[in-house]
Amino acid sequence: MAVELYSTALIAVVVVVTGILSIRLRISSSILEVGAGILLASFLGVKIEPWLDFLATFGGLMLTFLAGAEVDLYLLRHSAKKSFTIGGMAFVVPLIGEIVFLSAFTDWSFLATLAASLALTTTSVAVVYSVLLEYELLDQKASKLIIAATFVNDILTLIGINLISPSFNLYTIAFLVIIAFMILVLPKMLEFLVDSYGKRAVELELRFIFASMLGVSFIADAGRLHAVFGAFVLGLVFANCIHSYSDILSKTRSVTFSLLSPAFFVRAGMLISLPAITQNIGLILGLLGAKMLSKFMGTYYFNKKWIPEAPIFSTMLLSTGLTVGTITATLGRDLGFLDQTQFSIAVTAVIMSAVVPTLIAKRFVPTSTQK
Repeated sequence: MAVELYSTALIAVVVVVTGILSIRLRISSSILEVGAGILLASFLGVKIEPWLDFLATFGGLMLTFLAGAEVDLYLLRHSAKKSFTIGGMAFVVPLIGEIVFLSAFTDWSFLATLAASLALTTTSVAVVYSVLLEYELLDQKASKLIIAATFVNDILTLIGINLISPSFNLYTIAFLVIIAFMILVLPKMLEFLVDSYGKRAVELELRFIFASMLGVSFIADAGRLHAVFGAFVLGLVFANCIHSYSDILSKTRSVTFSLLSPAFFVRAGMLISLPAITQNIGLILGLLGAKMLSKFMGTYYFNKKWIPEAPIFSTMLLSTGLTVGTITATLGRDLGFLDQTQFSIAVTAVIMSAVVPTLIAKRFVPTSTQK
């Protein structure tokens, strides 16, 4: 009991401290939480307790659900050609680039190479949003295209990690049937609950979302499609409904980012091996360089064509990665594709991609609207 309380107390403290530091330093709290997890496990003897495992798993599912729920389907529909071209190239070219790099410089298995490469194909919605918001660019047409391309990029990544080593069964068929049911019924059920029981202390709409997400994730996992795929699909199903009720999205974010997300990222940091990072810093930098170079090769031409006022700025934003990349690497580890060293290398490269391209992007903010 004393050991559990020690771990609980320290984790609770670092979650508060990282939140404060993220605000003051203008750094994503997720990055600081991963760093805190490394310090807790490497220097303070904190172990991953069962309660942290549960919260982290729930947090990973909720982050994936929000990745789907945040997708603006209207925006995607009205910029389909451009967003799918840029987002598709932002996924395919880095995937090829990372596979080639890892195949040339490591002896990793194909599945490990593929899982790590997928983790590094992502674009961080959170980072893109924060930079566009910082420079008051969110309302611009070009920014909407960048965001739409980011959605496409992450959708393809999550589909990709879920198609690794597929093994279908009867539950797979059940899940596909349930998707049709979800599209037709669940949004209407959520609307009914909000209209009938909304703005109550029991927050029935949130309970319904959590129950639906866990149930669908279970069926997806049983169907060998992995739980995060179920969570993401449910997020897409709920996207239009949730956008219609902004307070639901706000409440869901509050629960996720105050409790569940910190647990996910702290646990991810605790799984990272510090010696693995120090011994493989060259490989980590190489992965980061391969991601940035391949993102540039895949998207710069189209960004220059469709976002001529800020081609480098948009290319660098599409080179960022954080949440979905960490989720993808964690799933790769949980499925046994990545060992601890490979996971540590991949996640560290993902975190660096949240920082380095952002710093470069800020040097190329469109001058007409720069603050």
